[in-house]
Amino acid sequence: MANEKARLFVAFSLDVDPDSNRAVRGRIDSLSPPPEEGRARIDLAHRGLIETLRLLERLNIPASLFFEARTAQMLAEREPDLNALTSLHEIGCHSHRHEDFVGTATGIPINRAQAKDIIRESLQILDGIFSRKITGFRAPYLRTNHDLLSLLGEMGFTYDSSVISDCIRPFYMKRASLWELALASLRADSGRRVISYLHPVFEGKRDVKEYVWAIGSTAHKIKGGLFIIAFHPWELFATPSGRLLSAEDSRKRVDVVANVLQGLKATPELKFIRLDQYTAHCQDILHDEQGRSRYPQIHEIRV
Repeated sequence: MANEKARLFVAFSLDVDPDSNRAVRGRIDSLSPPPEEGRARIDLAHRGLIETLRLLERLNIPASLFFEARTAQMLAEREPDLNALTSLHEIGCHSHRHEDFVGTATGIPINRAQAKDIIRESLQILDGIFSRKITGFRAPYLRTNHDLLSLLGEMGFTYDSSVISDCIRPFYMKRASLWELALASLRADSGRRVISYLHPVFEGKRDVKEYVWAIGSTAHKIKGGLFIIAFHPWELFATPSGRLLSAEDSRKRVDVVANVLQGLKATPELKFIRLDQYTAHCQDILHDEQGRSRYPQIHEIRV
């Protein structure tokens, strides 16, 4: 499963949710623009997902796909073989309707009991589509809190991947009984910050070669660490505001993803791995021969 020669593991992930969706004040669910129409569209998410799955198949790279349950339902209506199309990849949970669990943007904080109902319904929907064990969670907008993290552990999740950190080493939250596989925000040797999400590269704020080099250079800083790459499938065809990209600009973004993945795959001492596989790898080597923890274990996490 895990290559002991790998100094750094790389996980490719997608947040599969509605096109350019955004939180709306006074509503729990997110909407695609224009929000006054009250709709969640998946036309671009569908195209982006299929495009990305083809690329992953061609490059033989596994992925962790965090599906919003509503989006998974709509995609399954269009793609009866959605389960087969994603068979080589991990399925994670990205909530039901892209709820803002903290209520920062909606003004509607979700309490623990409500969150439990939302996540339980999400899991039921995803199980009906994919029939696979779901062990990972990524919170919409990456907004989480202590209650949500402890709830995930209580509900049987193995890991969360919603926290942004400058540490590429996983840590175990003892109180929540949950691994945190953090999304990266690192200062590269160039002095510029490199993050897990690809939008700065899509927007031309980071060069593909710089991005690949920055990730590869961290391999020599900590053995066995994890760098997660992430984006939303609809980003291949639209901006967060909902503006459609030209065919040329969309092709450039597809090329960005391909070039990043190819560059990382060609980088010595890097290995692609799914997040569920990485967590299992962490669990296998949680303690050394003397019984000491190999990974940081914390009681609380600052969110």
